[in-house]
Amino acid sequence: MKVEVKVMLKIAKTEFYKLKRYSVVWIGVATMLTVVLLTRFMATASDGAVHTLEYFSNSVIWNNFSLIFPATITLIAGYIIERERVDDTLKNILTIPIPFRKLLAGKLIAVGGLAIILAAIEFVFTMIIFFISRFPGFSFAGMILALVRMIGMNLFVYVAVLPIIVFTGQRAGSFMAGVGFSFFYGFVGTFASGHGLGNIYPVTAGLGLINYQGGETAAYNIFLSTGILLLMFTISTVMLLFAENKASITKTNQKVKKTAKNKR
Repeated sequence: MKVEVKVMLKIAKTEFYKLKRYSVVWIGVATMLTVVLLTRFMATASDGAVHTLEYFSNSVIWNNFSLIFPATITLIAGYIIERERVDDTLKNILTIPIPFRKLLAGKLIAVGGLAIILAAIEFVFTMIIFFISRFPGFSFAGMILALVRMIGMNLFVYVAVLPIIVFTGQRAGSFMAGVGFSFFYGFVGTFASGHGLGNIYPVTAGLGLINYQGGETAAYNIFLSTGILLLMFTISTVMLLFAENKASITKTNQKVKKTAKNKR
């Protein structure tokens, strides 16, 4: 077990370095800037609201999880998994031998680290726009709290979409379908939270854990929210244990069928 963990961590470290070569990472950076700018634009339309640091950062968190981040992190994860197939390097990696499930797990750990980095980038953009806008209510404690909440929410949303990533990552050319579903998945969270389902809806379960203040949120049940996210993580782990490269299996089956027909 320890050996497998070490292998996956080494793969994750390698994948993390490889992320610098992927242009899709810049899409993640761009979306973090977009969500902050969108929040600032929405602030101009709100009447009577005092946009303190806490209020503004919470609005960024809300817009991020409901509009952008679920689809963005699914896109990045799906891209780096699919890239191995597109570059035709997957078959060489699997002959080392490294089981597909370990390779997939290593990539997912790297994407989890990227989720933290994107949260930090989102925080930097938030602070820049906050100071440019000259909003009131700045404090160092509030700044640290905003950073912690952004990192926490990104990680919790990542756990919520993890089953989608694992499922589509096994199938060649299907990650864009996962991106579309993740966008819908996150958007529905806005309505789920407003109708008292925030504690049990996976994408919004993290709101209680970061003690989000703002929006139409129901009373938080920390145990229920934690249980939902643990369930999503468990489902993802079980799926990983049985993960296979479906593309190679399909090709193998086609070759077997073709050989059988030729023999006839």
